[in-house]
Amino acid sequence: MKKYYELKGMTCGGCVSSVKQALMELPDVSEAEVKLEPQGVLLSMNKSIDTSVLQAQLDKAGNYTILNSHGDGDGIDDDIPIIERNSSFSNPHPERSSRPFGTDHEPGVK
Repeated sequence: MKKYYELKGMTCGGCVSSVKQALMELPDVSEAEVKLEPQGVLLSMNKSIDTSVLQAQLDKAGNYTILNSHGDGDGIDDDIPIIERNSSFSNPHPERSSRPFGTDHEPGVK
C-alpha cells in the first residue's frame, strides 16, 4: 500500500536523506520517496502504520513534522495530490499558434 505525507522542516538534501533513512528503519516501510519541493514523502508500506509511529521516527532524525496525509492505503495513486509544475516548454508566442508553421518566417507572407 502507498500513502503520501506532507512534511515540514526539510531545508536541504541532507534533510531529505535523514528523513528517508529514518523512515526506512521501520520494518513495514518498503520504500520512501522523499521530495524537498514540495516537502513530502510517498511511503510504500507492507501494512498501515499509525502516523504517531512515523512522527516518532522523524523526531529521532530531526525537527521534521507530518502535516497531512493523503490516500486510504489501497495503493491507488490517484489518492496522491497532483503537484502542479511550471512547464519549461510553454509557448512564448501564443499568437503564432493560429498560423501554419513557417508562414511567420517567410518574407512577404502574411
